[in-house]
Amino acid sequence: MLSFRPLSTTDFPLLLTWLSADHVKQWWNDGDDTLEKIALHYGAEEPDVARFILMKSTEVGKSPIGYFQYYIVSKNTIGIDQFIGEANYINQGIGTAAIKLFLEMIVTKHQPQQIIIDPHPKNQRAIRCYEKVGFVYCATELKENGESAYMMRLELSA
Repeated sequence: MLSFRPLSTTDFPLLLTWLSADHVKQWWNDGDDTLEKIALHYGAEEPDVARFILMKSTEVGKSPIGYFQYYIVSKNTIGIDQFIGEANYINQGIGTAAIKLFLEMIVTKHQPQQIIIDPHPKNQRAIRCYEKVGFVYCATELKENGESAYMMRLELSA
């Protein structure tokens, strides 16, 4: 069973470990490579951003396995970002299930008309996962850092 809990400052060492892992760093590399940088980036109070730890129930309780966040883009649009931090949970369908659960949480709380996501165009595993939950390609954009983003959108109402 999967669930979310809010990110706390006690999660920063774990977040640093995940952000240093090759499978995460390949697609999520914001230069957060020290606890101080993690604290500045993820500890900042931002009214339009909500950060969570993905929890998975195990035989001995719940274990943190990933990071999820959403941000308000406009009155009707929310953006999401996420990664599975624990490599042994990749390619098991957990990402798809977690995103579905995360979308349900967002829709219940905010009732947006659309949700957007911007994976790297070469991150085919993520793109396939997003397509499974209903996201569709809408554009490829150049980001501030010079990399491309494969923009995807999930329409929730007409």
